[in-house]
This record gives sequence, C-alpha cells and structure tokens, in this order.
Amino acid sequence: MSRDLLTDLERSDEYCVLRFADGLSFRLSYFSIRSNCQCAKCKPRQENDQRRIELEQEIARLRVEKPRVTPVGRYGVQLEWPSGCSSGIHSFSHLREVCEAHGEQI
Repeated sequence: MSRDLLTDLERSDEYCVLRFADGLSFRLSYFSIRSNCQCAKCKPRQENDQRRIELEQEIARLRVEKPRVTPVGRYGVQLEWPSGCSSGIHSFSHLREVCEAHGEQI
C-alpha cells in the first residue's frame, strides 16, 4: 500500500486532518492547500516568488471557508471552495507533499 494513499480527511472550520496509509496524520490549514493548488489557473501563479506572494496575499484576503470534498477515483480529491477555485484535483501524493512541507504532524 502506498504511503501517499489518503485514508481519511476530517474537516474543521479552519483546517483539516489528513490520515495516510502509512499511519501518519497531519493537520493542514486550508490556506496551505489553496496556496498550493495545482489547477490550470493557480499553478502558473506559483512559477516564481513574486507571483506566489501575490497568490498567497489574494488567498489570505478571502474568508476561511470549509471546502466541499469529492473523491476522484483512487488517486485524489476535488476541493470546492465557496469563494473561488474549484477546478483543481488534488492527488494524494500532492497532498502528502503539502502536508510534509506545510502541515503539522500529529
């Protein structure tokens, strides 16, 4: 079983807890997920430091809202944000990378 396989995603109002098949769990803010979105609209805005800063500032101005989560096959989830981007598919491996870089292991 892949360590990147997401086995549970628990949502609170400001963050989520992601549990993976290898037994590790992470608390991750919605801000971190949104600012690392890989959709066609968001990913180009992460090409360099200046564009990333602008994207993060834009996201920081939005109200923190719990996204709707829809499973996508056996490899990812789609997060539908009430205030914006909803087209990105977040693969389990991408979410694991974001957790390791920006999350808190619990």
